[in-house]
This record gives sequence, structure tokens and C-alpha cells, in this order.
Amino acid sequence: MNEIIEVDGLVAQAIAVAWEDGRSYGLRLENYKLVLVDASDGYRVTWEASNKPQGHRGALPGLAEPQLLIDKFSGRVLQKHLSR
Repeated sequence: MNEIIEVDGLVAQAIAVAWEDGRSYGLRLENYKLVLVDASDGYRVTWEASNKPQGHRGALPGLAEPQLLIDKFSGRVLQKHLSR
């Protein structure tokens, strides 16, 4: 689903950081959806496989799912985790 939403500059910065990080992993981003959560400690960003069966937990075989914690103000990646 392609949906246009308005975001502020800090969220746009977090999305750009996540996009570059996903590309650095060599992910085929068309197979993923970006999930961004505004948490108290920063933006929690996950690339989830878009064709996962409903209720499936964890990554699908062959589709690693990067998870990032991004500082809200600096845009710096504070934590990285790769689910396989």
C-alpha cells in the first residue's frame, strides 16, 4: 500500500537514516515495509518483510530484518540489531 503522510523534520531525518542503513545491508527494500515508532528513548525503526504471514514472529528465512534505535535530535544511530 502506498500512502502519503506528513512528517516533521526529525521523523524525515530518521527515515532517511533508516533508508541508508537498509541499503548498506544490501536489502531489496521493495520486499520490506518501514515501521517507525516514536519512543521515549528515540525512534525505533524496523524493516519488516512485507510478505510475512499474519501473526508470524521473527524474520523470514533469507529476509533479515534490521532494527535501529535512532536519536530523535541528532539522527545518530544509537543501536543496531539484525534479526535473521
